[in-house]
Amino acid sequence: MKKKAVLVFLILLFCCTFPMVSQGNPWGNLKKIYFYTSMQDEKSVLERLDSIDLDEVKRSEQSDMTRRLIQFGDYFFSKGKIDTAEAFYKKVVDHAPRYWPVVNKLEKVKRSRGAGIIGLNNVFKQLLMTIGDFETFFMMMNGLLNILFFAGILSFFIFSLLLFRKYFRLAGNDILIVRKQKISIQGILFVFLAILWPLFAFSGWVVYPFLIIGFLWGYLNSNEKKSVSFALVVVVVITFLYSFNLVFEKNLQREDFKSIMKLNKGHLFDKEIYENFDDELKVMQAFGYYEDGNHDTALEILHSTDDNLKNILKYELLGNIYYRAGDIPLSIRYYKESLGLNEKNPVTLNNFTMALARNDNAKVFDSWAKRYPEIADLKNKELNLKEPREIPGVLWRRLFNLSGGKFIPSVFIKSTLVQVFKLPIIYCILILLIYIFMIGKIWPSLGESTHCSKCARIIKKTAIHKSYKLCDECHQLFLIKDVIFLEAKVLKEKELRKRYRKKFMMTLLLSLIIPGLNLKYREKDKLFMTLNFLVYVLIGFAVLGFLVFEKVYMTTPLFFNVLAGVAMLFYFLVNMFSVLGEDDGI
Repeated sequence: MKKKAVLVFLILLFCCTFPMVSQGNPWGNLKKIYFYTSMQDEKSVLERLDSIDLDEVKRSEQSDMTRRLIQFGDYFFSKGKIDTAEAFYKKVVDHAPRYWPVVNKLEKVKRSRGAGIIGLNNVFKQLLMTIGDFETFFMMMNGLLNILFFAGILSFFIFSLLLFRKYFRLAGNDILIVRKQKISIQGILFVFLAILWPLFAFSGWVVYPFLIIGFLWGYLNSNEKKSVSFALVVVVVITFLYSFNLVFEKNLQREDFKSIMKLNKGHLFDKEIYENFDDELKVMQAFGYYEDGNHDTALEILHSTDDNLKNILKYELLGNIYYRAGDIPLSIRYYKESLGLNEKNPVTLNNFTMALARNDNAKVFDSWAKRYPEIADLKNKELNLKEPREIPGVLWRRLFNLSGGKFIPSVFIKSTLVQVFKLPIIYCILILLIYIFMIGKIWPSLGESTHCSKCARIIKKTAIHKSYKLCDECHQLFLIKDVIFLEAKVLKEKELRKRYRKKFMMTLLLSLIIPGLNLKYREKDKLFMTLNFLVYVLIGFAVLGFLVFEKVYMTTPLFFNVLAGVAMLFYFLVNMFSVLGEDDGI
């Protein structure tokens, strides 16, 4: 009963205050939309929606307003009221035509009406929209660099496990087995120390690919050693890229950068805060106050910047403020300063033409028209004062500049190197090199065993001829041409082919998890690692779109949908290519 009483009270309170909501207030109209939606009055909802002008909403509040309108569109779309949903989406698009989430939702509306397959031109346009939005593009870049790093480490780890599977029995035979097939206690202790000590020094599995390869280096053939060298170069490169990413992530979490992002969205700080901003940030803050209608505060902030600051937005703001105040000579002066930095700026040319026309001096106008021919064409048109735009690319510059006003290469490089040495990768590579140079000296017998090239039986290198790697049985069957061994040779070949088919079928099954696995067994290690890495990157990036973007923006860019299809196709082609030319393959 109490809950019902509270609900009735809230409805009565809203109805009492409802008539007092201003018709021209966008937020007031939004409240009415909530009310009419609860009453299922769709006609009144659309009437209130038409009354909303997003240009009247403060820039600091526009993201919240557009988010609410998109949520209404999603609600009506889920109820099957496509036309109403489309009206909400179009309201946002009319204000922000390059806001990709709502453009994506309009594509969804078209598909719900039976539209065909989305054209690649729409996908490309939406990709450009995502690149143009700082937060969206940072999410894409951040996700890509993370995926590159972890996909590279994963591919290297898989390659090391395949080498371990191939050679661990050989290493065990050289270290653990002594004469008369007895197990060496000393060998067990050596393996325990060499393999398990990282558990006490490192957290995680990252060190083990490097440790395994360093331990088994003496068994690797020349092709595998070249592939490992190639993989290490790739690991170093992606480690540096990942370190860049960590620097950006760290900078993004800094309080001063958060303030810059707020400024970029039109947030208004108090005087005691913005007084400590550098000149570029002061111009951004002045822009916020200008848009809020507080021209006096904007003018005060702009005049507090250095006179030597050459900034287009600063001059445009000063020109507009003085134009509105009726001080035409000063407005002309600042418009000229702006054109001196960019003489093709359409906003400044428009406003400069208006100021010159209002100055009512034909000779002055004609002299400037010779320098800027565009203003002669604009003179005969009906002009309105245009508002300046925010500083383009300021967030990216500040991100690279570590929130400072200037890019200092030494500071950026130092920050990146600090992150590189915080990661365990460099130390893992050092461990690999130490193992390569020291293991053989500590345990000389390591590397003496090999596999018979026919039956894969373990044999000692000292017991075979340099020109071939065959055990005694295979040597007699396949090298000694004697009719006595002919029948045994045929039986042995059938046994080996049967064993090979079982191995091939197992490889095909594992290829579902490790794409292109058969390339490893065909001695195409470098190609295997490259294709395997690319498959994981594509799949990881496609998954990122569905997990992250769907959660943040309630929709996934069309680009990720296409990428998911490309990832699956590439996965299939890699596995197909890996078995081409095999006797039991295609």
